[in-house]
Amino acid sequence: MENPFHYGGIVLGPYFADRQNEMDELKKEIGNISRVFLVSPRRFGKTCLLFNLMESLKLENIPVAYLDLNAHPDIKSLSGNYALQTCKALETNRDKLIKVLSGLKNFKPRFSVESDGTKISAELIPTIQEKDALAALLEGMQYAERLAYQTRKKLVVIIDEFSELAKYNGDTLEKALRSEIQKHQNIAYIFSGSEQSVMLAMLRDRKRAFYKLGRIMELGPIDRTCYKNFILKWLKKGKITVSTSSLHRVFELGYDVPYNIQRMCNIMWELAQKDNQVTSAIIEKLPAIIAKQDSPHYELSWRTASTLQRKILIALSKEPDLKPLSKEFALRYQISPPSSIKASLVSLIKKGILYQTLQGNYRFTDCFMPYWIDSMI
Repeated sequence: MENPFHYGGIVLGPYFADRQNEMDELKKEIGNISRVFLVSPRRFGKTCLLFNLMESLKLENIPVAYLDLNAHPDIKSLSGNYALQTCKALETNRDKLIKVLSGLKNFKPRFSVESDGTKISAELIPTIQEKDALAALLEGMQYAERLAYQTRKKLVVIIDEFSELAKYNGDTLEKALRSEIQKHQNIAYIFSGSEQSVMLAMLRDRKRAFYKLGRIMELGPIDRTCYKNFILKWLKKGKITVSTSSLHRVFELGYDVPYNIQRMCNIMWELAQKDNQVTSAIIEKLPAIIAKQDSPHYELSWRTASTLQRKILIALSKEPDLKPLSKEFALRYQISPPSSIKASLVSLIKKGILYQTLQGNYRFTDCFMPYWIDSMI
């Protein structure tokens, strides 16, 4: 039997750990043609949730278009893909799709037939300059709303990594998007982002265009009981035994982050093949094993850190609940001047080594890195 605990990519179907409550909530919002801002830290399975939601919606014949802002370097690129994906979602008939795509003014459709002659692929090439790209994007959005109305379908548009919106022309784009989106009565939107502070600033600042445009849905850890049952189900299929209390330790070691849990369970499965049993000793080994596997990555991050930044990382690996900006922290770890700590924390966050929780604490983005630090000091 293959290892059922997948991680590091899009996990679908029976290998996707339980997010049924979140799926049901999102479907309810979609049914009401709402706008939802899905916010979560990285590695919480946000994109996996969205892809499983899309699979479920397709089974219910609900058209859905997915865009990832990381894949689009500029508004011109985004405008072409928005128009293409929404049109393809609403019109599945090949001949009608060709006609629909040809009706866009700021785009030139390009079609190609695959070698077997059974499938046709399409792309939309914006015919405008970058300075006019926003007008093309708005045309595509208006076209999608009109097409959804004409076909009497509810369209779902999912825009992933929405916190990357600022890399375009921030304020101008935000205002234009809000003005257009609030007119739509046939399109439900899900905007998702992993940069929590960026997303929340966009949504809670009265001066920003997206202020109170829709509901904020924060994606937290998977319910431990549901996740435990998911893990036990697969271990039982693999004829592997484990105590429930031992599984609780997995959640503790992984800080309830789905990616961490999946990865530890993946290794746990392999280690249990010898005796068909997961012991407490096996579970305690898991973080150190992962830290060793990822050693090249940690070494690269360590080399880019200054002496002061390394001191901070060592301190947080030993005492994660310490407040780095407190006088106690500076005195205990002999950091002078204390004011330099803040700049170092900002730099470590930009490098992706640390992140700041909504409560103001500083945590390792990768919870296994402290095990690597401890192994070398």
